[in-house]
Amino acid sequence: MQTLMKMPQMLLLALLLGSAFLFAQGGDDEQEVIAKGLGAIIAGDEAKASDDALASALRNAVEQVVGTMIQSNTLVENYQLVEDRIYNRTQGYVKSYQKIGESNRGNNVVEVTIRAVVKKSNLESDLAAIGLLMGQKNKPRMMVLIDEKNMGTHYGYYNVDMNTTATEFTNKFIEKGFSFVDQNVVANKLRKEAVLAAIQGDAAAAQSIAQESGAEVLIIGTAISKPASGGAKVVRDAGLVSCQATMNLRAVRADDGNIIAVVSKQGAAVHIDQMTGGTQALQKAAGMAAEELMAKILKAWQKDVYSSASIQMRVMNIPGFNDLLKFKNMLQSYVRGVQNIYQRDFSGGTALLELEARASTNQIAEELALKDFSPYQVEIINVSQNMIVVKLNMAADQ
Repeated sequence: MQTLMKMPQMLLLALLLGSAFLFAQGGDDEQEVIAKGLGAIIAGDEAKASDDALASALRNAVEQVVGTMIQSNTLVENYQLVEDRIYNRTQGYVKSYQKIGESNRGNNVVEVTIRAVVKKSNLESDLAAIGLLMGQKNKPRMMVLIDEKNMGTHYGYYNVDMNTTATEFTNKFIEKGFSFVDQNVVANKLRKEAVLAAIQGDAAAAQSIAQESGAEVLIIGTAISKPASGGAKVVRDAGLVSCQATMNLRAVRADDGNIIAVVSKQGAAVHIDQMTGGTQALQKAAGMAAEELMAKILKAWQKDVYSSASIQMRVMNIPGFNDLLKFKNMLQSYVRGVQNIYQRDFSGGTALLELEARASTNQIAEELALKDFSPYQVEIINVSQNMIVVKLNMAADQ
């Protein structure tokens, strides 16, 4: 009797394991799917609605391939709940797509249909897909701020055009299609104190630099090379110097100061000239760090585009706490794509909210500006790639 009771559970486990095996086997395969997406026509702007519908269709295409693979977190075996670790969530991406249909649903909605090729493998080597992803992120511009010391000689960002580490980083990222602000032009505008403060972790300084430079992502950190202690005797006897480079870097969303990725790498080189050896060690460490940081940034952007993005919203001029609660409820009810709202701070009539949203800041700002939030009028103060600043005004008839 006990054996018979266990059979369905054993069969379930076998099916799950078999499905997991098939999923793993197809992990690097491409899959073509048909997907639809909807976009709301706001203030008669059908072109914008079409763009929103396309973005929704691309996201739905990825969900078809990888988003439905995890439906259950547990299974029952021998009358006990066992955590199911068979499936690992894979972040897929659209390699290519073709729009095959577009139509209006009534007067307020545009529907777009696409045929998309979705991949479940790593994104870093797929230049076409990287370009598509960056387009969906509105082509963020980057800037490198690395304080470098090579064998005791200081090459701070503010007193040279571009040091060894920054040059290596920029070249690696440009090869994959990333955009950068003109560093030589920007360097003349930046204050030395602001750059050093940003490198040391001052979020306000980073935001100030972003406003002056126009960059959306800052790569900030330090790089140091020095003679390596010890080393092989044969190297010393040959008159060569062993050099070691260490760098600690982070990628920061410039408008809200949130860290996207962190990396720490070391590189080594041997050379007859100490400065040249230090430069080579820095280049090796920078090359490895650039590859890892790039992968982490792309992974974060994949989540933003195909899952949900984290958006900061600063709400000013709030009459009272009850008004904040009412406005938060309106946000989640009236604004498409807002899934969760987390209150981070409220003081002096100003609140800092973090939105988990399947929409861009521009899409959210447009709906805030054009929809009815009575008894409030929402005034848009500032919109950047990851942050929205609004002011709540009471309607004139209130």
